[in-house]
Amino acid sequence: MRKRQGASQEVRMRKNNVLGILNSSLILKLKDTGILAAWIAGLILIAGLCWFLTQPVRGRYLQVSVNLVLEQAGDSRRLDSRITPSPGLGSWYSLRTGNNGTQEKIFIFPFIAEGTFFPCAAVLDSDGKLTEFIPLNKHGERVMKRISPGILGIYSRRIEGEL
Repeated sequence: MRKRQGASQEVRMRKNNVLGILNSSLILKLKDTGILAAWIAGLILIAGLCWFLTQPVRGRYLQVSVNLVLEQAGDSRRLDSRITPSPGLGSWYSLRTGNNGTQEKIFIFPFIAEGTFFPCAAVLDSDGKLTEFIPLNKHGERVMKRISPGILGIYSRRIEGEL
């Protein structure tokens, strides 16, 4: 009887030893994977918080930059204030026109044409109809001359629909 208990105990010890080795290597792999996943999630969380918390600063820099471009182009209009953060890729601002001081809305967004992005502004009147596109750099000016009216119509419908 003792031999039988000893043998069965020895088999159990071997099983536990094998399972222990498997469990420890599996646990170590899971632990390493968990640590890596936590680092990645932490970095994404930090980047998201930075993006969210710097929106007012980035909006102000965009406003100053667009006003500088409009001034250099000899345009009397200026961005007045940011309206609301939009969920899309662009930003809405109120546009103060020259002499009469009427308020229009302007949408600053990246225009995609010929495989590149360039900053563009879309001016909307008080009725919400798009009146013009203003490219905000020299490359945009060259590309806007070659874009078909159908593409501009798609952009204008999407911008008017977002308002």
